Amino acid sequence: MAKRNSNLTNNRNTNALDGRSRNSKKHLIVSPMCPPLNRGLRPIVTMQAVDSPGTLDPSLEYRSSCLSRYNLTWYNMASHNVTTKKTMPSSTIKPDPFYNRALELAALDRAWKRHGAGGQMLLLYGRRRLGKTFLLQRYFTAGTTGNEPEKPHCYFLAEQSTAATQRLTLARQLVAALPAEGVATEEIAISWNALMRYASQQAQTRKKGTSRFALILDEFPYLIAQTPELPSILQAWWDREGVHSPLFVVLCGSQLSAMAALGQESAPLFGRFNAGVFHIDPLHYEDVACFYEGSRHYGVKEKLLMYGVFGGTPRYHALVDTSRPPAEEIVTLLMQPRAILENEVRFLLGSEQIRDPAPYNAILAAIAGGETKFNGIQQLIGVERGALSFSLRTLLELGWIRREFPFGEHSERRANYRVADPFLTFWYRFVAPLASDLQFSDPAAVYATHVAPRLADYMGWSVFEEICGQWLQRNAKQRLGLTVRQMARYWSRDGRTEIDLVAELQNGGFLFGECKWRTESVTRLSDLSALQAKVASLPEAGWRNKPSYILFAPGGFSRELVQLAADPAERLHLVSEPDMLDMTIKT
Repeated sequence: MAKRNSNLTNNRNTNALDGRSRNSKKHLIVSPMCPPLNRGLRPIVTMQAVDSPGTLDPSLEYRSSCLSRYNLTWYNMASHNVTTKKTMPSSTIKPDPFYNRALELAALDRAWKRHGAGGQMLLLYGRRRLGKTFLLQRYFTAGTTGNEPEKPHCYFLAEQSTAATQRLTLARQLVAALPAEGVATEEIAISWNALMRYASQQAQTRKKGTSRFALILDEFPYLIAQTPELPSILQAWWDREGVHSPLFVVLCGSQLSAMAALGQESAPLFGRFNAGVFHIDPLHYEDVACFYEGSRHYGVKEKLLMYGVFGGTPRYHALVDTSRPPAEEIVTLLMQPRAILENEVRFLLGSEQIRDPAPYNAILAAIAGGETKFNGIQQLIGVERGALSFSLRTLLELGWIRREFPFGEHSERRANYRVADPFLTFWYRFVAPLASDLQFSDPAAVYATHVAPRLADYMGWSVFEEICGQWLQRNAKQRLGLTVRQMARYWSRDGRTEIDLVAELQNGGFLFGECKWRTESVTRLSDLSALQAKVASLPEAGWRNKPSYILFAPGGFSRELVQLAADPAERLHLVSEPDMLDMTIKT
């Protein structure tokens, strides 16, 4: 051990790229059963003042006062004055309940259990609030099933601090997780080389036959901001030692551009992510519905509406008090002064280091308001074509908007733009335009007058189409016996024909769908006839050869349509309100 300590100390003189002199300068599978939720209004975990705030998410205290539905079990946190439920040798939270992410959990498990003694490195990133940290907490504390023993790991949440402070904080956590006699934290905190070398050496000295040891570096861009050469340091350490050690290194972060750049061909760490590159996407609407399971205020339509308001971001849905009706919670969380999510969009823009948010706000407001063409957006917001192209490209890279082409076409001139997240669409369509009214009027009255009457049009314009596409992606094979190869909306060049959903099937046929957000009336035979007339007018003869049809309608269907769908020769599928969230497989 003395020799090892000497080697670590010598890093003060031998490591050139350590940044130590810097003092300033970051289908999816759904669980068939939703776990029962705690419906109380009081938080399960009570947080008080912490002794060492640098080791905890600064928003955690605030979150715990709101997330009454999350049964957060804390481990070994007595030193931070946190009410504990069970003592374990880790300070990582075990999130419970935990919805979906089955594919990501399975991929983590494959990498962790991969044969051989070599190291594994994983890049995991995604927009803020999507549950990246919860995913890592779940896997390393409870595995894929939620009941597995905790895996040996060191979780480090980086802060926007100096490089020296960042290294010292990580050194303390490393020494606590991988103790070594006679090693002082200051010794290994002297450089990143010393830190990583300590981790790989101590992982090697663990008892033979034990599993890997995970080192999780969360908010990794904060570390790069203070030590820009850190990717090069990690590359050299990985090639020299890390890849030969039983380490499982996870680099996690929310700054999409910075994290995606780590895996690019020109980056130092290119080719080193042998455990994979995971981009975390928002939850689908079926997963979101689990947050509202068992509440008398939230039937199928209400669950779909809440997806239309808060999108697929789990943190937003966790804030909802399901003992209160949807309208009250929308006003409370989004529209009243000092609402929890009042500044959320500004925070998201700021977190991506966008210096001038004005053009991005204008673009998002234009698209959310229904202007989806490039020329229309330009005329509406009054910017030069080059500037608009740059801003649109930035929003596309961030995943805030998406570009759509009509089915069967890929011409840039035919592209439409849509806001990718329903939460952002709702915000820019309703909340932002009403900002002045909300400051000087009763928010509940503003909602009742300006939002509630327009919700049906909002859901039918874009949200319900997205929900229907998600339903088809997950259920076409099991529920309909159809294999979808590709799917998109269709709109003709003259703008006279629009079809909500066109899908090419593996058997060579085509499926055409209409999405009717009618909650108070049924969809009738005339709606099917209108769809069939649209299909008959399509330019491609192959599309019209024995087409199949699917209608989505929460309000249900007329008796004539139901009788027609019972005949297999009609190739007609009906999806009503009970089917939208019924995960029972039907053949």
